[in-house]
Amino acid sequence: MSMLHGLKDIETVITNKRKIGGAAEAAMLKLTSGEIFHHPVFTNIDKSKGQYVSLCFIDEEGMNICIHVDQIAIMKGLEYKLICQLNNEIVKQLMLSDTLQYLQRLCELNEGFVTPTFQKEALVLVRDISVKELEKKKVTLPFQVDDNLIHFNRKFA
Repeated sequence: MSMLHGLKDIETVITNKRKIGGAAEAAMLKLTSGEIFHHPVFTNIDKSKGQYVSLCFIDEEGMNICIHVDQIAIMKGLEYKLICQLNNEIVKQLMLSDTLQYLQRLCELNEGFVTPTFQKEALVLVRDISVKELEKKKVTLPFQVDDNLIHFNRKFA
């Protein structure tokens, strides 16, 4: 996990999701209305004329919520996390499922051809979901995964 510092960092995580995996999650988001959301995972951010306008997230109950950025009163504990590190269990399960499906499809498409590019992309996905999850779902890769290279419970700086 690494600390994020604002909307620009959230945008960077969302934009680069395919390259780096993971998600932007806050410990708490309070709106100016007083409504509080614990462990929102941010899914989209919109800009207009260079200014951030709206922010979308999924709350702990699985509700997809979009707010105007002016509605944000307080955001605490904003961090970049791997999927396996998320506290929002609903989003974690959705993202685990999607990533596993993508990884399985990637392996099917590259069957018989373990190129460095394919291996690098697959390892990013494995790091994101954890070796433990891979084993739990009985997913095998066409190459050896070194457990020492993929630390799934360690905090990333």
